[in-house]
Amino acid sequence: MAYVPDERTLFVLGAHSADSAWAAVLWLSWRAAHLADQLELPAARSLRGWLGDRREGARALARLSRPAAFALIVPEGSARYVLSAVPEETRREEVSAVAVAAA
Repeated sequence: MAYVPDERTLFVLGAHSADSAWAAVLWLSWRAAHLADQLELPAARSLRGWLGDRREGARALARLSRPAAFALIVPEGSARYVLSAVPEETRREEVSAVAVAAA
């Protein structure tokens, strides 16, 4: 999704239902690569850095395997892009906490 911190509108840019934590990380990586191709250099560099960091990928996989929500926030100018995954088992309160942390 994308949002501007001073506004209250969220823009959903895509969604996918994955059947495992690993599949969710693969989809997040795919979306991150596509998003990096569309962003300005500093934000794109940040996303490509995340994509190339095996420890970050392992951290996302471990978090989703718990199960717990995962979010990667990428700032670009006044906008924020959020790549996130939420396991079905995750309670609604935890999802709310991730949304508050992203704001």
